[in-house]
Amino acid sequence: MSIKAQQLGMYFLLMALSLVVFVIALGPGLFNSAAVSILSWQHDAFHLLCHQSADRSYFIGGVKMAVCSRCIGIYSAFLLGVLIMPLIPRFFFVINRKILQLIIVAIVINFLDVLGNGIGIWTNTLHSRFFLGAFFGLSLALILTSEFFKQINIKEKDYGK
Repeated sequence: MSIKAQQLGMYFLLMALSLVVFVIALGPGLFNSAAVSILSWQHDAFHLLCHQSADRSYFIGGVKMAVCSRCIGIYSAFLLGVLIMPLIPRFFFVINRKILQLIIVAIVINFLDVLGNGIGIWTNTLHSRFFLGAFFGLSLALILTSEFFKQINIKEKDYGK
C-alpha cells in the first residue's frame, strides 16, 4: 500500500469516527426518543468526558443532548474541520506551528471563560460556550488532519526523513 493510500485511509477512518461521535453526542432526541428509552445510552457514553448539566446543554426534540454546549461545539467543529481539510491545502499552506499556537490560544480562552464564569466576573451562555468549544475543536481538527495532507506526495522510500 502506498503512503498516500495509507494516509487517505486513516483520514477517512478519522472522518467516519468523527461523524459517529458527533451523532452520538447529539443524544437520544435526534432519534425522536424519550430520555428513558433504549436509545438513551448516549448520555452514559459521555458521562466521563462531560458534566452534562441540563442548564448548559442544548435540547433536541425536548430531550437533552448527551453533552453540554461547549462539548457539542468541540465535536461539531472537529467534524467540520475534518470535512473541509482536503480543501485547505489548495488555497493556502497550513503551517503546523501556527495551528499549534491556535490550539493553545483556544485552550487558554476556554479556560479563562470557565474561570471568569466560575468566579462571577461574567456569565457565559449556551452560545458563547458553543462557539468557544467550536474554536478549540476546529483548531484540533486542523492540526490532526493536516498531518494526512502535508506529506501526501512523499515517496515511500523517503518516508520518515
